[in-house]
Amino acid sequence: MKKKIPAEYLQYLTKETNLEADQQSATGIPLRGILIGAVLAFLINFLDVYCTLMIRGSYLTLNFSTPAALFFFFILVLASGLVALIRRPLALNQTELITIYIMMIVSCCVPSMGLTPVLLPQLVGPIYYATPENDWAEVYNQFIPNWLIPQGEDVARYFYEGLPQGAPIPWEPWVVPLAYWYGFFLSLCLVMTFAMIILRKQWVDREKLVYPLVQVPMEMIQRQRKGIIGKSFFTNKSMWVAFAFSFMLISINGLHSYSPSFPSIERDFRLPIFRDTVTLWFSFSPSWLGFFYFVGLDISASIWIFHTLTLIQKGIFNVVGIQSTERIDHYARDTYTSHQGMGAMIVFVLIMLWGTREHLGDVFRKAIGRAPEIDDSGEVVSYRQAVLGLFGSLFLFGFGLWVSGLPLLGTLMFIFSAMVIFLSLTRVVTEGGVPAMRPPVMSSTFVISGGGTQVLGASGLVALGFSYGWHSEIRSFVMASVANGLKMSEIIGGSKRRLIWAVIIAIVVSLIGSTYMVLYLAYKYGGINLNPLFFGWKGGIGPTDMAPRIVAEPTGPRLDAWLFMGIGGAVMAGLMWVRHQALWWPLSPLGYLISANWKTSHIYASVVLAWFLKLVILRYGGPKLYRSLRPFFLGLILGEIVAAGVWLVIDYFTGHMDSFLTQV
Repeated sequence: MKKKIPAEYLQYLTKETNLEADQQSATGIPLRGILIGAVLAFLINFLDVYCTLMIRGSYLTLNFSTPAALFFFFILVLASGLVALIRRPLALNQTELITIYIMMIVSCCVPSMGLTPVLLPQLVGPIYYATPENDWAEVYNQFIPNWLIPQGEDVARYFYEGLPQGAPIPWEPWVVPLAYWYGFFLSLCLVMTFAMIILRKQWVDREKLVYPLVQVPMEMIQRQRKGIIGKSFFTNKSMWVAFAFSFMLISINGLHSYSPSFPSIERDFRLPIFRDTVTLWFSFSPSWLGFFYFVGLDISASIWIFHTLTLIQKGIFNVVGIQSTERIDHYARDTYTSHQGMGAMIVFVLIMLWGTREHLGDVFRKAIGRAPEIDDSGEVVSYRQAVLGLFGSLFLFGFGLWVSGLPLLGTLMFIFSAMVIFLSLTRVVTEGGVPAMRPPVMSSTFVISGGGTQVLGASGLVALGFSYGWHSEIRSFVMASVANGLKMSEIIGGSKRRLIWAVIIAIVVSLIGSTYMVLYLAYKYGGINLNPLFFGWKGGIGPTDMAPRIVAEPTGPRLDAWLFMGIGGAVMAGLMWVRHQALWWPLSPLGYLISANWKTSHIYASVVLAWFLKLVILRYGGPKLYRSLRPFFLGLILGEIVAAGVWLVIDYFTGHMDSFLTQV
């Protein structure tokens, strides 16, 4: 019998060969890619702020899935393909497309809940919303350093109520505070970037994480032998079938928003349990289903199983009456399970870093010149630059917290908890493919619960109040975007050293674009007439939370908080030990990491459905069927995102508002 290579495997080898050819022909990162990426990064921020504050439609930069970047990338790859048909040398190559996409996903971390639309209203909110009744002027505002917020008569009032006819925007009062805040934010972004550069080889080469969120853009830029980039993806029929399904699902509700008599499709269902004290939330999203298709069965199973168990724990606590008297941050829905989740994150990160000690040792030996045999030429920067950059930017980040009024102990606790949160959620994104998530508690809560208000004082509490402007939602940040980008950069041939500058440029132009649009809209229309989510209660969230703590008796560390953090940490340690010792263990610790998070309720139904479908597909169709269905699930992701973007464009031209169709 004549033996031959299976057609599917031969196609796979052909694809890999062509990728290698692209790598060998590439000579680094062309400046054209960085320039286009900078323009698109600026546009994403400029336009997204307008859409978020004025149109109030679907949020396209809210989550780790960075749908705005994927929407623009979809258009860009199609346009480049059309250019290639006319004159191929003018079309963008893979390296340029990857660079552009990395810059766009980094830029998505600045608008929406990332920074500017949240921070700027909070800089003047304590002044504008201060009244004789709440006494914020005496209790809270007197502890704000003058250089931390804009100064001047009527700056806050005009920001929230709009300028008089013909009056110019008062740019000058914003210069000093924004210089501090944006320098502070840039130092934080550099901490995240250098940390991911250091961990890249461990996560990508050694552990071979899946990175589900970059499956769509990676597939879009594939090229068959001497073919046009993206042709195999955009000519796949099953991809377009799924694309059409997702697009129509969103568009039906889009039509309903214009004409309420048109039928809509309800995608959310809530089931109250435990005497209506806990809600089991079923929310279907085609894109979330698509993302979780690329996640391992152990991870997807662990997400919904551990979340179910946590809901049961909450329900039992509610029925029995086990409740905390602690005032916790707005985003933590249940005190004890939230602390439990934070404890799990701490232990997870510590064990994870311990597991990477060999690689980290190599990095630091290379950085100090004691390991010349270690090759770091393929990294974005050398390991020496990465280590120096990490510690230097970390110092600036901590210094920024300290000068804002946070005592040294509070600063150290804040940095520790923030890094735990960032590393944990980045791992959840890169390994678990979770498109939307946030931490169980904020770092400010960890500091207050763990150390007490007695070690902070009024100035420290005010400093924590302003941290809500950049560290409250935490649903998209640079570390996760850079981690995904570094995975994509694998196929870039030649030097990648320009990529660090591409990331920095993307952040800077994003700050410029989003800041201009926030200030322009606020002073022209009045912030109180824009999206109330940003200019309403969020504008005064700092003093609302911290002013009562300032006037109250100073508190010490919460023993119950430490107890439940210890419980969460012990469970996580046990899960990671079992995972390491017992190969038969079917659940990943990653699921427990986010089990106490209310955002897990949103993705719950999509995770369960993706887990079930993948289980059936692999059991009855095997890897062959799984691979053949990849384009279909990629189409589910792309269809919902493109539909959301198209309806935002329609809303802009029609002037329609409040058409919130999806948050992807």
